[in-house]
Amino acid sequence: MEARVGGSASASGQKPGTSETAGGGDRHAMRLERQLERLASKLATETDERRRLEQRLEGLATELAALRASGYATPHAVASNPEPEATARTTPAASGAADPADAREGITTMERALVAAGVDTAAAADIKRRRDELALSEIYLRDLATREGWMDTPRFAEEMAEIERQRTSIRDEIGDEAYDRYLAALGHPNRVAVDEVLLESPAAVAGLQAGDVVRRYADVRIFAPNELVTATRGGVAGETVRVEIVRQGRRFEIEVPRGPLGVRIAASQGDPDGG
Repeated sequence: MEARVGGSASASGQKPGTSETAGGGDRHAMRLERQLERLASKLATETDERRRLEQRLEGLATELAALRASGYATPHAVASNPEPEATARTTPAASGAADPADAREGITTMERALVAAGVDTAAAADIKRRRDELALSEIYLRDLATREGWMDTPRFAEEMAEIERQRTSIRDEIGDEAYDRYLAALGHPNRVAVDEVLLESPAAVAGLQAGDVVRRYADVRIFAPNELVTATRGGVAGETVRVEIVRQGRRFEIEVPRGPLGVRIAASQGDPDGG
């Protein structure tokens, strides 16, 4: 009798334990799957929201370009040279950015800005078409990966990397000078202004001053603060590099050692034809 009770207890103690472990593993896997689905859905929603924000940004840029072309200036715009503002509005490229005929033909904000930068209409349309194709490819890839549950997998990373390899920046497409005009046509910052020069810094020793605009560092045109920071971190630390700056409408160069300049900088706007 005791042996049977002991055997029964041993058997009943072993099987439920095994079943409970297996059941716990299944429940854990199901929780992970549900969590993965929620995260994938959230990512898809955030991606869609980002697209909507980008479209809204393009719309606001169009309104801003139209206001400038009609003679109204935004009070917060910071120009490296205040004189060329009227000149920029009277150039054919700038007036083309807000041409009502373009709007009637359904030309997009990007295409208008490209045409204003000097790119012909057919090339602008081709750039827009190729960028849209890649954007759609990314949207469809994310949708498929979310539906089939392989968003966070090597397969998704590889296919996304292939899309990224096909992308070319607008700057690379049209070159620095046209890119400068493109940013101006959109009303985006296209200059980097020096807000403050730290005492005894390399910039102070070289003669850089608050209010200067950094136009080129070594052989790199500078359009944004992060580009200047990246440029200072390239090459060989300490090597002498030339920095092209604009001060009160005049361009000249100074020499600094490669590395941190010791300045506080900010994005600003300037006329492509005025420095």
